[in-house]
Amino acid sequence: MSRKPALLLRVTDIWSVTVSNDPAEGAILRFTMEGDPNDLDLQLPALAVVRLQTLLLEADIQQASLTVPQ
Repeated sequence: MSRKPALLLRVTDIWSVTVSNDPAEGAILRFTMEGDPNDLDLQLPALAVVRLQTLLLEADIQQASLTVPQ
């Protein structure tokens, strides 16, 4: 898979998460942007929401293994 350039946006906070009543539609994540009068809305299809949840869970597990004494 080729690595495309990424757009870096400096998010200062997550404002809201709106999940559709229809599981196939996914969710909208709204972020507050640093130094920008606009917020950022990400519309994620259901599959992307599941992938995001999985990645966040894996990151939590990795972080926990770094903070727990061996």
